[in-house]
Amino acid sequence: MSAYTLSKAAMNAYTRILAKKHPSFCINCVCPGFVKTDINYNTGVLTVEEGAQGPVRLALLPNGAPSGLFFNRLEESEF
Repeated sequence: MSAYTLSKAAMNAYTRILAKKHPSFCINCVCPGFVKTDINYNTGVLTVEEGAQGPVRLALLPNGAPSGLFFNRLEESEF
């Protein structure tokens, strides 16, 4: 298992831990998709605007929204 994959698994687990520890907060994680950025030499398939849709949507969730979840772009996904 690569360090990158392991770090993502740890982030998902920590999201669940924080969500249980702080139930009054809305704590989720999101994968924005393969976005065209300098770090991947613009080889991604999504624009920055498309990649930002998921994180922005989660940032604007109302109080009481689901917490401790993983989203793949705009869709809730299983860990």
